Amino acid sequence: MKMVKVIGSVISTIKDQSLKGFKILLVQAVDLSLNGKKEYHVVADTAGLGEGEVGLIVTGSTAKMADLTRGKNIDGTIVALQK
Repeated sequence: MKMVKVIGSVISTIKDQSLKGFKILLVQAVDLSLNGKKEYHVVADTAGLGEGEVGLIVTGSTAKMADLTRGKNIDGTIVALQK
């Protein structure tokens, strides 16, 4: 898992059917002090984060293990909101 901050959303008018219904976000990895790193990801949001919020992501095959993402063409998923 990686801690990230949402920096924007990705708008797509045409996408794979398995991605329909998902909000796609651009996130930046952060350190424990919430300082941005030079590491970015495009991820599917399953936790309802908004711009500026901090959460946790999983990538690779783990991103397809959540109930909502099982069997989908997803390589990164937000799985938790940091409060």
